Amino acid sequence: MATEKKKKARGIFSYFLGGKFLSSDIFTENALLLVVIVLYAFIYISNRYALQQQESEIVKLNKTKQDLTYDVLTLQSEFSEKSRQSRIEEYINKHNSKLKSATHPPFVIE
Repeated sequence: MATEKKKKARGIFSYFLGGKFLSSDIFTENALLLVVIVLYAFIYISNRYALQQQESEIVKLNKTKQDLTYDVLTLQSEFSEKSRQSRIEEYINKHNSKLKSATHPPFVIE
């Protein structure tokens, strides 16, 4: 009984490796269907690969966007700190400029 299973397994193995299944009636009748299935499999695999590439690009761009957002916030903070009136007065006094702060408040001319 064990030898029959081995012979049967060898027979099936040699049937596929020998290529005899290619000339069988079942294969020849459904060859077009098999070609279409293989074609769809290739299309599915290529679309899946393209999707993974696009997702990795999206992740990379989101990280770059976040880094640039942090840079903009840092620059805005530095600008606001440098444009404060007290900082400007310090800069003017440090460089011995003739500019002075206004002693009188502004008024509207009508």
